[in-house]
Amino acid sequence: MKKTIVAFLVILLILGCAPAKNKQHQEELDLAKHLMSGDSLSAPDTTKAIISFQAAANGGNAEAMYYLGYYNQHGIGVEKSTEKALEWYLRSAEAGFPKAQNKMGMVYYSGSGAEQDYSEALKWFTLSAKNDDDQAQYMLGKIYSIGRGTEPDTSRAIRWLKKSVSGEHPYPEFLLGKLLYETAETPKDLEEARQWVKKSADKGVGHAKELLEKMDS
Repeated sequence: MKKTIVAFLVILLILGCAPAKNKQHQEELDLAKHLMSGDSLSAPDTTKAIISFQAAANGGNAEAMYYLGYYNQHGIGVEKSTEKALEWYLRSAEAGFPKAQNKMGMVYYSGSGAEQDYSEALKWFTLSAKNDDDQAQYMLGKIYSIGRGTEPDTSRAIRWLKKSVSGEHPYPEFLLGKLLYETAETPKDLEEARQWVKKSADKGVGHAKELLEKMDS
């Protein structure tokens, strides 16, 4: 009976400590962001910021891991290292941080920092897109529209692009409009396609302007 009570108390102690640790690591992350940007009363302190990012990352904070990846990639506050950057990006992605998952997708899609692997890119973009990252959703639209690492699937491409355009970026708007135009079956479809192409053209995308002229001719 005593052993059971002790075991129960240990479990309660562990469960009680977890939220406190998570809060501590979030506070370390918030402090790191503040130190990195500075404010009206204090100048940025990159050295101290990196220390706080490191503490938060070591405690399991996925966002802090992403920032360390970024700073190692660009040599901000630390010696530039593609290898270390990828290590932190991967750790962050595996911990579920959408921006890091998108970053890993771009790494494998472009072959910059790792061997080009469209199937691996598709895996990471999908994870990120399901976590509502609009850039990853755009990349999935692009991938499914041309078929890289998978068979072309215009319907799936359109579905992801419709999620992506919530970010108001012109290139997803153009690609969505283009695919809708190419698959249009009714005047209503054509009008929807035109609306997206025009949105993109109004933001200065040259290909969108050319397609809009074609649609209006």
